[in-house]
Amino acid sequence: MDVEYAKKQYRAVGITAFVIAVALLVMRIVSYYVQVATMDVAMDKAWFELILDAVFTVPVQIGILLIFPFLMYKLSLKKSARSVLEFSGFRKCSIWTCLLCIPLGILVVGISLCLSFIWQIVLILFGYTHSSGGSTLPEQFNALYFILSVFLTAVLPAICEEFANRGGLLTVMRSSYSKKKTILLIAIAFGLFHQFIGQVFYTAAFGALLAYLVLETQSIYPAMIVHFMNNFVSVYLDNATTYNWVVGGGFYDFLDNSLVNNLGVLTSWLALILLGVFGLLMAITSISRKKRQKDFYLELNTSYKAAGYKVELKDNIFFIGAIVVCAVSTLVTYIFGL
Repeated sequence: MDVEYAKKQYRAVGITAFVIAVALLVMRIVSYYVQVATMDVAMDKAWFELILDAVFTVPVQIGILLIFPFLMYKLSLKKSARSVLEFSGFRKCSIWTCLLCIPLGILVVGISLCLSFIWQIVLILFGYTHSSGGSTLPEQFNALYFILSVFLTAVLPAICEEFANRGGLLTVMRSSYSKKKTILLIAIAFGLFHQFIGQVFYTAAFGALLAYLVLETQSIYPAMIVHFMNNFVSVYLDNATTYNWVVGGGFYDFLDNSLVNNLGVLTSWLALILLGVFGLLMAITSISRKKRQKDFYLELNTSYKAAGYKVELKDNIFFIGAIVVCAVSTLVTYIFGL
């Protein structure tokens, strides 16, 4: 094992993470001022918000989170396109595992909503108030609007955010640290990566779950499926609530009523969801371990250790820089209620 190449690989991912953190911060600042400058534009509010979202989301997701790290790994580490994908977790996965990830992604929505609700209460207790409301939907359901929303909110993040967060980043973390520490680091990174105090808690938990899936299945595809389903269901529920759809239209009303009038029912539902999530994770883990011919991440970690590879402080400079940028940005959203 080439220890120098391992260090070079670790530093390349660190530089990538730092550039992404700074680029995201710049894009958020630009997006904020663009929104302020265009508040009085005479156009349908729902469509205008979607256009603004696309102007920010498309370059961020495709350019910053997908193309940039891909080129960085390929050029700086002299990898072929196939090697970059292998390095980033694009490996075969059992079809049964992929199918089980569909209901897992749906159930995770319930956990995310619960964690988000708890986190909002904590923030309110500490004086945080969010200055802006939620997104606006057209007065009547529009299929094109729905498809574009799914593309921006579910498809792009499932591919691009996973590539940036559970791709090369996860690989170098696992090559250098234990499995538990890797999951913890990826969770913290994903929570802060959103640079928004309102999302940092439940996204960190979500990031931990996805990191576990990738390490167990040896593939990034399950994480992409769960990520897509989680975001897709959120978009669907927003539409179902707005347009009173039969399936899902009363979901948020059920949550509100249960919180006020019947907390026991809500607790029972959450317990069932947790059991479902746990059961699906155990099933996925069992299938993956039975079909696994080798543990790619464990072998990488073992070979690096055997070769005397050890991460030094200077190797972590850019990672620390990325965390600081994201943490400061997140803190700013808390202080100013952004």
